[in-house]
Amino acid sequence: MLRKIFVCLFLIPFIIGATIDFESKITHYEKAVRVVSKAQAPTVSKEMRDLYIQLQQKKSECKKLQKELILKNKRLEKKVLKIKLNISKKECQNTIAVIGIRTYLRHRKTQKDISMMKQKYLKMIKQRNKNTLRIRKIKKKIKKCDSWMQRLSKCQEQLCKRFQNEFQGIIDEGTPQWQKMIPGEKNLPVYGSVMTEKQTTNYACPLDNALRLDGYSTGWIPFIQNGTISAGTWSYPGGGLHLGLDVASPLYSPIQAGANGLVLYADAPVPTNCGYLGNYCGWPYGGGNTICMLMAVNEQLFAVSLNHLSNEIHVVAGQQIHQGDIIAKSGNSGNSTGPHTHIEVFRLRISVQAAVARFRQGADFAWGCGWNQPATCSDIACRIRPESVF
Repeated sequence: MLRKIFVCLFLIPFIIGATIDFESKITHYEKAVRVVSKAQAPTVSKEMRDLYIQLQQKKSECKKLQKELILKNKRLEKKVLKIKLNISKKECQNTIAVIGIRTYLRHRKTQKDISMMKQKYLKMIKQRNKNTLRIRKIKKKIKKCDSWMQRLSKCQEQLCKRFQNEFQGIIDEGTPQWQKMIPGEKNLPVYGSVMTEKQTTNYACPLDNALRLDGYSTGWIPFIQNGTISAGTWSYPGGGLHLGLDVASPLYSPIQAGANGLVLYADAPVPTNCGYLGNYCGWPYGGGNTICMLMAVNEQLFAVSLNHLSNEIHVVAGQQIHQGDIIAKSGNSGNSTGPHTHIEVFRLRISVQAAVARFRQGADFAWGCGWNQPATCSDIACRIRPESVF
């Protein structure tokens, strides 16, 4: 008896260890985000992101198990009803008066069958109740995971609010991947973007009079359906410079072309969910996985860039795209603390040919407007609020 008690006490920390670990870590981060220094902020943000991913995996496993148990219970319910009907049927038959030895033996056999079916019935009911109890416990675990994830998201928000001026979304550093930029040497690939095969070489259009877009769109459509604006243009909700529109959506949400256009740059050098505060990677620096496009709406030429994408990009540089084509999926890459797409828009004052030629000089996603001031203009473009055009 003492040995059993000792074993139980020894195993308790291992059984509830995961719960204590998540709870204590999140409590620690809730305190840390208030006092952490600028130098430590990226490390803390990265650790919180990793913990968030662990919780997502744990939640996913719980949901999978929950689904399996619900299906098992449905099957059990069908079997239970079937056995219950069979028991009723046999009991009804067995109420007939016993006359003769053969009838008596048949009666005894039926009684035995009924007894076995009742045992099976009770066993199934017990298993069903056991599964139901497990489903309830799993629901509580999922709810707890959601609660922890919400707390971690709030911690990331607090950290961003403290250091959003120090860790600007995108900075003027880094080096573009030249092979991912429109070179202007080959013919266009097939029209459209969905299910485009990955190419080992770059495809682009010739830099001559044939360089044009296949028609202007008459208006814009949303790049992300059912997304929510998490930060508007020019400033974050809590203050601090913000040069684009942030549209929050779950990881791998489809992103469609807002208008007809031409892809100038498309690269996915980092994992989908690698974002944390101060993670300067990709091009432009901090953008993570990115796309830059020319888009034509109502005879006006725009440049549009999408940042913090997943590593599922369905277009290549030089490819013409049609309004509504799925061009990529949303992510959380680069200098990002949650799944969202950062969108920037520039109104261009030059032709398609001139825009491509200018972009090829340095893959400048800012079109000469820089990264330090809102609503700036250069000799060829003006940075505008995406909200003002779509």
